Amino acid sequence: MVRAIDLNADLGELENGLPDAAIMPFISSANIACGAHAGNPVIMRRTVRLAKKHKVEIGAHPGYPDSENFGRISMAIPLDQLCALICEQIRLLKTIAEEEGASVRHVKLHGALYNDLTEDYARSLAVCRAVYEIDPELRFVGFSGSDCLRAAEDAGLFAVHEIFADRAYTDEGKLKPRSEPGAVLHDEAECLAQIERFINGAQKIAVDSVCVHGDNPSAVRFAAHLRSYFKRRQIEVRPAGKLRFIFSPLGEKSLLAQLPPRICKSTHRKIRSLQIALNGSPGIRELVPCYSELKIDFDPSVISFGELCARIESLELVPAKMPRPRRIEIPVIYDGADLKRVAEYNGLTEAEVIRLHSEPAYLVYMLGFAPGFAYLGGLNPKLATPRLNTPRISVPAGAVGIAGNQTGIYPNESPGGWNLIGRTTLNLFDPVSENPFLFEPGDEVRFVPVETGRAVSMKPPRTDHRSVPTPNAVKIIEPGMFTTVQDAGRPGFQRYGLPPSGAMDLPSFRKANELLGNEPDCAVLEATGTLPVFEFSHSTRVSLVSVNRAEVFSVKAGEQLRFKPLTEGYRAYIGFPGGIDVPVVMGSRSTYLPARLGGLEGRVLKAVDLLKVGQASRLPPKELRLNDDKRDACPTLI
Repeated sequence: MVRAIDLNADLGELENGLPDAAIMPFISSANIACGAHAGNPVIMRRTVRLAKKHKVEIGAHPGYPDSENFGRISMAIPLDQLCALICEQIRLLKTIAEEEGASVRHVKLHGALYNDLTEDYARSLAVCRAVYEIDPELRFVGFSGSDCLRAAEDAGLFAVHEIFADRAYTDEGKLKPRSEPGAVLHDEAECLAQIERFINGAQKIAVDSVCVHGDNPSAVRFAAHLRSYFKRRQIEVRPAGKLRFIFSPLGEKSLLAQLPPRICKSTHRKIRSLQIALNGSPGIRELVPCYSELKIDFDPSVISFGELCARIESLELVPAKMPRPRRIEIPVIYDGADLKRVAEYNGLTEAEVIRLHSEPAYLVYMLGFAPGFAYLGGLNPKLATPRLNTPRISVPAGAVGIAGNQTGIYPNESPGGWNLIGRTTLNLFDPVSENPFLFEPGDEVRFVPVETGRAVSMKPPRTDHRSVPTPNAVKIIEPGMFTTVQDAGRPGFQRYGLPPSGAMDLPSFRKANELLGNEPDCAVLEATGTLPVFEFSHSTRVSLVSVNRAEVFSVKAGEQLRFKPLTEGYRAYIGFPGGIDVPVVMGSRSTYLPARLGGLEGRVLKAVDLLKVGQASRLPPKELRLNDDKRDACPTLI
């Protein structure tokens, strides 16, 4: 259900100014003719003043230079000249608006020009790129769901999906040509019924803005009725494209700043602008950008949820002033198992798929699913292909795929349902490199077709084997159901698709170390379900902490240690003096199974594993006091 909507009208098209003055109080956006199909500098200035007086947002309404036919007949104009013509009209209105202390906020093409570009992605992309060069913050109003609006988003403009209150639609959701009877609706009840269907989603058409044609004799009365109708439905009338953050808490230490859910460059620019503005601010721990939202982890002892919301709202975000993106080229061997399927699905040859896939510059919107997996936007719509009905159990590292209207690269071997069209030999994720991740949100990526013989060799991921030498070892007799090495985790990499990992129950984890006098973040075993059984090569002490147990046990060399089953909870933490000695990977010993990272080569404990433990800590062990019922839970020494 739509909760806010823009009401726009095409104005400045008549010499006498009617019905501009009468309709202004009822609309939120005015599309002002720029002197080609109609209007002139005098009319433009008069209309700008009217819009400013009524606090109506101003937009440019360029058309074909054909005032005799009111811009409603197509004209064959070379693309470069068409772009220049449109930009000239926009600049003229911008100059007049600035002289009047106002600003041009959007662009909406007129008449035949509007219709000609609706289903012409290539020409629309060129026009929208030209508009972007004038002002990247301009919004582009166009026919809802059209190729023109997809081109606007790919060019970096905010796309405003428009419907017409007084124009008839075909069953396919297209406008009925004006040459056909009934193309223009004059019955208000019929118009309102059509809008009702749109805003309720009955016709599955995106609705940001409703247009009322200013040259319609009943336009003023109808605009007034529309305004009343929206008020009764509790739908706010406001200009489209004013991106406002909505804040929601994610627990006590995280905030989600959300914009309207769209995958487009303009929304992403504002998300990235907020990320850059908050980076390094007091109390901010981590910032994770997504398509249209920013997850903010913060320290509530430094800044509260309310203070953080107020800080964000006070920021003046200027996306156009962001640093230029990094440009990364990816060599691709186009021999994927689904290359033929993508070609056949879209009615293309395999060569055309390769050409269309390697032409664009892609934007890294976000990283997720796997460490280093970048979701890339900007795929040519001719290549859009649904995911596989049945995902593959294993997709090799470096596989390049397409899913819907996005493309991406699998950074490591994993399950996946994308259509595989090629592969790259570049490393996307190297956990022990100084810069583990190839991609950052906001990067620009280009694919370069190469032959197999010219491919760059992929270096196997290195493993950091630095650890504390020790003769102490613990042999695993039974590993338990699901036992892994964990410490306090590796925060700071969520924006790259790598979660912090670490102990699920931090208080119990720290208690297991505290009981032995360990440093607070020493690595321990996290056991889930059933507990492991150990055999010791040396005399030592072992701690066990779960929801209802906190115990320390002494064992001698050669003894086995078998714990009684958990009676409450489902997770326990087992600590050893000095912690578990496994390699430190990206600042942590924690296991992250999906990326085979940390712990024991990124896997669960197995029988006959030999677990090295560190040097005993010099910290005094925590005095352990157990009630009688706790003593009954002691393990069995074998």
